[in-house]
Amino acid sequence: MFLPESIDLGHSEKYTLSVRIKPNGFMFAICEYGNSKNYCLRETTFSEGDNLLSNLQRIVFDLNFLTQEFRQTNVIIVSSDYELVPATYMETKEKDSLYNFTQTTKAGHVLSGLIDKEDIVTLFNIEAGIYEFLCRNLWNPQFYHHSNLIANHCENKELHSVQKAKMYINFHDEFMDILCFSLSGLTHSLTFENEPPMNQVYFILKLWEACEFDQINDCVYIIGKPDDMIVIRLQEYIKNIEWLNPPSEIYLWSEDAQKSPLDLLTLAL
Repeated sequence: MFLPESIDLGHSEKYTLSVRIKPNGFMFAICEYGNSKNYCLRETTFSEGDNLLSNLQRIVFDLNFLTQEFRQTNVIIVSSDYELVPATYMETKEKDSLYNFTQTTKAGHVLSGLIDKEDIVTLFNIEAGIYEFLCRNLWNPQFYHHSNLIANHCENKELHSVQKAKMYINFHDEFMDILCFSLSGLTHSLTFENEPPMNQVYFILKLWEACEFDQINDCVYIIGKPDDMIVIRLQEYIKNIEWLNPPSEIYLWSEDAQKSPLDLLTLAL
């Protein structure tokens, strides 16, 4: 993978490296600190059933510049394997037990991230071998779950919006995130993977019903590009459906930035 001439990794300490990992793909962005216009995005996909750890090892060893000392190194884990826990109930030594209590698959290595202004902790799972490999080979990586970054982005939107209940639906690749905000704050964050459009509609409407949102007054915000049929079906039940556009500043950046998933972009804003 070639990098643009504007990225000079002879001075890697000037840049932020953000790596994004999902079950069938790997993406990274390199952004110059203080000059977000200098933004480079690269990605590759894996065959279904491939061993994720082996693929990550191959990529990191082939692209050995990823192991350099960057100003900051971020790792985003994209998955549906996470849980929200009120911060008041959270103790570091108990996070594995809290996570495993609500999940059907026992965790490999549990990490956590705070949702700003909500006093809620996201517990998320990463394969132990992957975590250890990345910690050994990347420069002091900071780990995030993609839903945590989306929740913080939506929370910032909430601070400047009218007071009504809202549902944010984020479509990216084969994933759909649903985040629900009542007047008191975030109430739900769920991620669905590889679901057909009709199933996605069902999950959205069932969560809308469970939250007791109002079909006339409350609002759905759509992020990304859903199947057209999803929007058509939602319009039959919900009056206020709007699109949440990408941050306007990225249109002054490179074309790469405009292709970047929202969770990855938030680390450069």
